[in-house]
Amino acid sequence: MNKRGLGIVIAVAILVVASFVPESADLSHQGIMAIASLLFAVSLWVCGSFSVGVTGILALVIAVVMGATDYKAVFSGFGVSVVFYVIAIFALPALLLKTQWGVRLVAKLFKLTGESSEKLILAFMIGTCLISTIMSDVPAAVLFMGISYVVLKAAGAEPGKSRLGKCMMIAIPIAAVIGGVVTPAGSSFNMVAMGVLTGATGQTISFLDWIIVGLPIAVLCIPLCWISIVKILKPEQLESSAYDSLRQAAADAGKPTGFEVRALVMILALPVLWIAGTWVPLLNVTTVAIIGLAIMMLPGLNLLTWDEFSKQVPWTIILMMGSVLSLGNIFSASGADKFVTNLFMGSGVADLNFTVFLLITVAFIYLLHTIAPVGAAIISLFLPILIGICTTLGVSPAIPTMLLAFIVAGNFLLPVNPTLIVTYGEGYYTFGDMFKAGVIPAVIFCVCMVLWVPFICGVLGL
Repeated sequence: MNKRGLGIVIAVAILVVASFVPESADLSHQGIMAIASLLFAVSLWVCGSFSVGVTGILALVIAVVMGATDYKAVFSGFGVSVVFYVIAIFALPALLLKTQWGVRLVAKLFKLTGESSEKLILAFMIGTCLISTIMSDVPAAVLFMGISYVVLKAAGAEPGKSRLGKCMMIAIPIAAVIGGVVTPAGSSFNMVAMGVLTGATGQTISFLDWIIVGLPIAVLCIPLCWISIVKILKPEQLESSAYDSLRQAAADAGKPTGFEVRALVMILALPVLWIAGTWVPLLNVTTVAIIGLAIMMLPGLNLLTWDEFSKQVPWTIILMMGSVLSLGNIFSASGADKFVTNLFMGSGVADLNFTVFLLITVAFIYLLHTIAPVGAAIISLFLPILIGICTTLGVSPAIPTMLLAFIVAGNFLLPVNPTLIVTYGEGYYTFGDMFKAGVIPAVIFCVCMVLWVPFICGVLGL
């Protein structure tokens, strides 16, 4: 039996077994079926049994059929602002591809990296990481994904075949997630976690203190994750002709045209407004992205047409994203999340050595977030419990606050969170490729956080 068929068998088996599991006071029938529906989707995604979009929609229908929810609530994830935000930000790579800015930037990078695809990937990771420290992870990933098209097109890198394409499309979102830990502005979940901390204890974490904690994690993780990715996926070297053609294209580009200047203003204005949104609530990332898209299409300005934009949006991935968020909402609404949390916290793990307790907790939440990427729900569920435990032990509650914020920003095992979804839609890598390349970076990320955050929080007196 091939892999696709095996996925279907496993998915059906999960539903059959779940239908015989009796409900209890701790877990209702809806909760059992919510867990089953989620695992149903994951098994089909991992095995590639159907298109990712079809699998997502199918899992939602299965959730209704199995009694996890009803049709009024099943598509709730499609109504959240982040879906429209992700759709709108694909205007950035669409506009970038109409200019020569990407070619000019890549030509500059070649002066630093030479004719080495490995060094070029590192340069993209560093650039993505730096940008992601001051804007949300998703637009940072999308922006550098657009720039990477210039390299991949020149190299003739075919989706699904090119190892360079796999490396680039996996490395960019991983770098964006790592960059998001450096400052409070790097991820919206950083602010959510700080809000929970302040509400529970009255304590806050300053911008500078957050940087002191997060920056060393990024400095250590970027090179280690880069080494892991290029050693595992082994990107092919670019042909000299590809380098020559890109250098020549940059030389032929000449001075920027009026269109390119207007395009650059838009490309730079959106990140600036997203950063300003950290302090100005009106500049919500979704609002800025959608208004920015409309401005690009203004008559007379004509930076972008609908056809150019819609061709750039991976609509099947948008279906997958809405489905993932909907499944996460069903998981939470059914009480399955509380059951899993209570099961974990009641296992006696809190009685272990504090470092071991943190490592197990971080690994558990990381894996839970991999299959149920509902970051806000995970923070609201776990963080108050962990703050209570730390307070009882006389440990700073800033430690679990920062750890949870870092974890739910995204993970490197499966492309089911928004940051990884945007590059997965390009077709360069599979779920299996992501898992194979992401396991070691995931371990590095989690271990670095658990060892460093408690230590530096103690030094800073947080």
